[in-house]
This record gives sequence, C-alpha cells and structure tokens, in this order.
Amino acid sequence: MKVYWSLKSVPELEALTRKERRRVHQECLQKYFVRARATCRSTTAFFALILITAIGISICTKISESLGMKPNFWVFLAASSIVLPVGSFIFSRIAIPVLRPFYLEFIEKRPSVEL
Repeated sequence: MKVYWSLKSVPELEALTRKERRRVHQECLQKYFVRARATCRSTTAFFALILITAIGISICTKISESLGMKPNFWVFLAASSIVLPVGSFIFSRIAIPVLRPFYLEFIEKRPSVEL
C-alpha cells in the first residue's frame, strides 16, 4: 500500500490547486468514508484517531505534572490542540486509498473544480 504524504502526491488531485484539492478531499472524506457504512479500514482509522488523541493527551498531562502543574482544562485544551491535528492527519492518510476512485468522479460532477 502506497502512503500519500500530501494531497498533491495523490495522482487524481495533483492537477488541482491546493484549495481545490482540500475541498475535493474533505467532501469525499465526509461522503464516502465518515458517513459511509463502517468497514475494517474506516474502523481502524477512527480507532487510530481516538488512540493517538488519548495517548497524546496522557503524555501532555504527565509532562505538565512533572513540571509541577496540576492537570486542568487549559492543559487538556493545549494538549488537544497539539494532538488532534496529528491524529487527523493519520486518519486522512488511512482514508486516501479508499477515496481515490471517488476523487475523479467528484471532480467530473462538479463544474467549479477544473483539472
């Protein structure tokens, strides 16, 4: 399985602008992965997102405790703002192989997205 580190490296999206790539990816992700019937891959992606977030928040909480800070809402908020983008990135990379067939279909149906 090839890992696409950026949306520009996905062959179906490489001709689009950065803004168009993001829009196509986000709309296809919502329609064909997040709101679609659960599969082994989607379950793995959701599990990875939850696990990475939980581990990251735990690590940040332990770091704050070792620095003498009490864990509170602000530590949780700071940890979440650091960890959630990482989990979201990994979630998206797991979903890209499933979404590739839908990218071209989506681009062809939408007149505002041009190749």
